[in-house]
Amino acid sequence: MRSVFPAPDRTVTLPVADAAGRVTAKPVYSPLTVPETDIAARDGFAVKSRETAGASAANPVRLKNPFRVNTGNAIPPGYDAVVMIEDVIGEDGTWSTGKAVVPGEHLHPRGSEIRQGDLILPAGHRIRPWDIGALLSSGLVTVDVREVRVGLIPTGRELVSAGELPGPGEVVESNTAVAAALLGEAGAACTRYGIVRDEPGLLRQAIMDGVHENDLLLISAGSSAGTRDFTADVIADLGEVLVHGIAMKPGTPAIVGRVGGKPVIGLPGYPIAAQTAARELALPLLAAWGFHPRPAERLRARLDGTVTANPGYDEFVLLTVSRTGDRYAATPLPRGGGTQMAMVRGNAYLHIPAGVGSISDGVEVEVLLTGPHRTLQGGAEVCEPAPGARIPEKEAASPMKDGP
Repeated sequence: MRSVFPAPDRTVTLPVADAAGRVTAKPVYSPLTVPETDIAARDGFAVKSRETAGASAANPVRLKNPFRVNTGNAIPPGYDAVVMIEDVIGEDGTWSTGKAVVPGEHLHPRGSEIRQGDLILPAGHRIRPWDIGALLSSGLVTVDVREVRVGLIPTGRELVSAGELPGPGEVVESNTAVAAALLGEAGAACTRYGIVRDEPGLLRQAIMDGVHENDLLLISAGSSAGTRDFTADVIADLGEVLVHGIAMKPGTPAIVGRVGGKPVIGLPGYPIAAQTAARELALPLLAAWGFHPRPAERLRARLDGTVTANPGYDEFVLLTVSRTGDRYAATPLPRGGGTQMAMVRGNAYLHIPAGVGSISDGVEVEVLLTGPHRTLQGGAEVCEPAPGARIPEKEAASPMKDGP
């Protein structure tokens, strides 16, 4: 995919305050020198440092023409240091110090933060919240960032929109919301479209519109071989199907196609499979385009249960990881039903590469976390699950179902 689909060349200008998480389109240089003049680093008096020579607690030196400053105030011309207020004795008109200062002491010199024309951020830098302060302080109110647009189309007669009460056989559409949140963390600008019913004509028009408006299009459901799964046929009619079916579990029915020179990915309808396909197919493509999600934390843990895997596939197994003492334990979550809550309870996953097969109980493996660590009272540490999460009782794993 990386070699087939070159990175889109689109730049937008955003307010600096709204640019966190976006990627700089070009180097960003400072229009200002910061600070513009020497400023006080402490409350006290600006002085000429040479006039404090020899000052000590036993031999205070009277200050000549001291200038009262607070932290952050500009230092007047001719003054080169600040005597801290706690080192000053006396009263108005008769200030003295019992501590000598040297040139530059207790002040921030002009340009000590950054000078006009200096580089603030390089091109391709993902803007962090703390970068915003430097940009604003340097006089910038807007910044040019790269943009990648991702469209997400949900399909299926059984789907209802969030907020609607599903009837028998219906389900609230959530796959595109999860994928949009996942890809949005990489800096993509995501657009979720309305639900498209299982009709080839409607899907064809939705794909044409989505490809026109976006750089990458994801279609949720319709990728399997059911009687109402039209995604692959419509993609082939509009462009070409590069791959239909991937040796990956969950996510086997996924599609990679090309329409109008742009990538179109068909996600399985099964939620865990959809999430896996979005993570393993769309995220690496965005990364190749310069849009990187936060890297997953990794750790070593012992399996608390055997994981059954097909050696002909790359498998991704949801886990609940916890720590007791100085060891981590990784409990495989039951496969099959309860998909949404399985993703809530899981705080990590295990990638079993093709050719490895099943892994026995007690084997130490490397797992990838889906959330941060936190330290509990008493020192016990766990990988943080969502509220209400629990570690299910250990049970034998069953083959992972890809679903439609």
